[in-house]
Amino acid sequence: MNYWFSIISCLAILIGSGCRPAPVSTSPESPQQAPSEIPPESPAPTPAPLKVIDVGVFLPLKGESQGSGGAALNGLVVAAEEINAKGGIDGQLVRLIVRDTKSEADRAGAAVKDLLEVDNVVAVIGGVSAGSDEAAHMANKLKIPMLALGSTMPGIPDKEPWVFRLSSVDFYSGEVMAKFASSLRASTAIVLYDMYSDYARNLATAFGKEFKRKHIVAGEPYDLASRDFSKQLTKIKRKNPEVVYLPAPADQAAEIIKQARLQGLNMPFLGTGSWDSLDFLSAAGDAANNCYAPARFNPEITTESGRAFLAAYALKQTSSPPAMAALGYDALKVLAEALKARGGTDRVELRDALRSIKSFTGLTGVITFNPESLVPNPVSILKADEGTFKFLETIEP
Repeated sequence: MNYWFSIISCLAILIGSGCRPAPVSTSPESPQQAPSEIPPESPAPTPAPLKVIDVGVFLPLKGESQGSGGAALNGLVVAAEEINAKGGIDGQLVRLIVRDTKSEADRAGAAVKDLLEVDNVVAVIGGVSAGSDEAAHMANKLKIPMLALGSTMPGIPDKEPWVFRLSSVDFYSGEVMAKFASSLRASTAIVLYDMYSDYARNLATAFGKEFKRKHIVAGEPYDLASRDFSKQLTKIKRKNPEVVYLPAPADQAAEIIKQARLQGLNMPFLGTGSWDSLDFLSAAGDAANNCYAPARFNPEITTESGRAFLAAYALKQTSSPPAMAALGYDALKVLAEALKARGGTDRVELRDALRSIKSFTGLTGVITFNPESLVPNPVSILKADEGTFKFLETIEP
């Protein structure tokens, strides 16, 4: 088992059971009792074996998405500590079995398969970067509950009944950013999107429909394979829109925005929830200034549970928790809720318990896995400024 598994396994067990002090040995210079005075020793009681619930985690801990993967893992660890400190789930400790996908698409599905067939976990948590769709298909094929942290494609719960999404669908994110563009008093916008990406087209369509009701919008497609966006950026500069909507993952967006700033495009760039990450801020550098993203977590949360999370996170990390940390925390907490409801680890019963989750209050909003009861949550808007994200306002659904 890898390095992360060793650390987190030990962490969960130690929090649940406590540590017994080491026995004190007698110094050779100490006076010894006569043999006849030594009382007979009683055999030490055998400690009862710890009962553990293994939860599988697949995340990119290396590669281009390691910032998001590491943040999600930090949130999961905080949740595991909290659950185990309160006695676990019906007396059973939560142990995280972690597999690193290294930001490689073909490793995600394989990680889910290994977590089930080799590690025998009750459920899996992941889906942050490349390979999320493959992981979802594998979880559904193997019939193991999967909590998807970053999945935003419409229809996944319908196509993959074993997969449970924690993030809002693409269309909703696009509508939110169109409403925010109006609050910036923008009357013109251009949507710059990858013509070969379903994800980008979904968001571009949603933004265009919402923004077009009042204002003018134009689209400008690109082919990601070229890696040179000068042609598209030159057109945008000539049209001079008040905002540019860029429905691209964090790594793509950072490269495009850096090229845009070099061409003198200093207008606001509006993005996706994936931008709310250390990966984006690090990759974009100063070019990220005057960029805005829909937050899946408000870093200035003031609820009691939110303050407790921030305090626990601060004990382990020097930076404030990004969205992925909060999503990791919520995923394990809602999974624990389903496990408690069923009182066992049967995977079919656990899937049904997750389907029954309604109005679970998480750090990232109210979580409901029943599509018939799903209500979009208010979305916090973040502004990138000097290497960090700052809360700006909340957009109601």
